[in-house]
Amino acid sequence: MVSGYWKKYVLSILVNHWPSRRGGQKRSEASRMAAAALQLKIIDSLQRLDPKRYLISMGDFNDNPTNRSVKKLTTENSYRPFFKPLYNPMTSLFKKGVGTLAHRDRWHLFDQILFDQELRSGEELMLLKTAVFNPSYLRNPRGKFKGYPYRHEIQGVLLKGYSDHFPVYVLLGIKNE
Repeated sequence: MVSGYWKKYVLSILVNHWPSRRGGQKRSEASRMAAAALQLKIIDSLQRLDPKRYLISMGDFNDNPTNRSVKKLTTENSYRPFFKPLYNPMTSLFKKGVGTLAHRDRWHLFDQILFDQELRSGEELMLLKTAVFNPSYLRNPRGKFKGYPYRHEIQGVLLKGYSDHFPVYVLLGIKNE
């Protein structure tokens, strides 16, 4: 986590890389639920200390926006009274079939950027755009995995690509500037 100022606004950014699905989604889910619980605790503490702070939680969650672990950050929680649910703009992308990685011909959107609701409302700071960056040079050009992210290597074979995930990005703005 890092906190600082953007112009006159206090901004905290939490960077995540939650446990993988190795061994299967169901078998590994408890580890991601534990990561979500820790993230929830951190966000609750930050919101309690400074309710006007802007929050961004981002990274490889190893779950889709519709999975329980990520939804834990975007739904009300009566146990933590200061917690305000985050907004996940990646949910609408995922529902349209957009993903950052593919596994067995199924797209997943594990790489996400979540915000506090104030950025969504756009009263001062505002979210302008959320997207997956996937130009042709980042996609595998041929073969069985054509269109998938162009990996650097697979099982020791160098492909000279980039990553097994497409990057995600957001554009933020300040109203009246």
